[in-house]
Amino acid sequence: MLGSGDGSHIVKLRGLPFSTTVEDVLDFLNGVNVLNEKEGVHLTEIRPGRPSGECFVEVESQEDVDEALKKDKENMGSRYIEVFSTDRQDMEWALNAMRQSENGEDTLPNVGDDMGVVKLRGLPFGCSKDEVVHFFEGITVAPDGVHLLSDHTGRASGEAYVYFVDKQGAQDALSRDRAKIGHRYIEVFLSSPDEVRAYASRMDNGFRPGRNRPTPYDRNDRFGSRFGSRGRSSFGRVGSYGRGGGGGGLRRGAGVHCVHMRGLPFKASPQDIAYFFKPVRPVNINILYDSSGRPSGEADVEFDCHEDAIRAMRRDKSNMEHRYIELFLNSSPGASFKSNRSYRTY
Repeated sequence: MLGSGDGSHIVKLRGLPFSTTVEDVLDFLNGVNVLNEKEGVHLTEIRPGRPSGECFVEVESQEDVDEALKKDKENMGSRYIEVFSTDRQDMEWALNAMRQSENGEDTLPNVGDDMGVVKLRGLPFGCSKDEVVHFFEGITVAPDGVHLLSDHTGRASGEAYVYFVDKQGAQDALSRDRAKIGHRYIEVFLSSPDEVRAYASRMDNGFRPGRNRPTPYDRNDRFGSRFGSRGRSSFGRVGSYGRGGGGGGLRRGAGVHCVHMRGLPFKASPQDIAYFFKPVRPVNINILYDSSGRPSGEADVEFDCHEDAIRAMRRDKSNMEHRYIELFLNSSPGASFKSNRSYRTY
């Protein structure tokens, strides 16, 4: 059973009808002591107005967790509900991702010509604005100066614009290029107020980034060039991709510690995949799609080091929902992620 580690007791419900309310969850968990009643139920959304079919519930004790788990596979209406034990980190990650998606729908804050601007790429899934501000500790970020960007589905794109009080602040921010948030390297590019305004204008005209360019949490990501045909139909035809070597169209880029997944439920999200590998933490998740744009049931998952990839392989043939997942190792010991690029304007 997954422990919370911080004294909290949390369960996760999956498979909820999209019309589910907090009251419905409390009724389903009848006999379970929910912490602060309605305030202890956290329904999640993929993007504003689109429920994810999942929620997190804080309960009072381990006995309440055990009682909630007895309701696994019971029905809410005509749908059976899966119930899992989880932890606060998983819940906060999901809630941060949801807030980030909501923030991505906001209008870009006004930017003055005297401000410095950088663009970030490679932000972790669920990264918050506070984490971005902390990333630039010692450099003055302008008030309301972090804007997390979303893709055409409303999900986090892994990119952000950050405003500084002056041009020198943006120059100083370049020193954080390739520094980490969590286990992810963050790329920092010099931008400008004009670029931000041009982006805002495209957004106002209905443009959504990600329609023509990959994003870290959609079909491809900033590492897409490592993977054959950028994560599309070529992976659906893979035959030799497996434990015997690095075939099947996947090219090992320097320092890639990758595990290929096969047999995913078509509705699997990056969060589901990250949860599958707990306690090992992925640094990048690339869900693969076929030529028609539908999920292929496969994904490439990158880890920080070879040892983490080996640990992740212990999950081979484990189940996600009712499907067993095949894992294929594409990693070598001693490799490390390196970059020789200099700072550049994006």
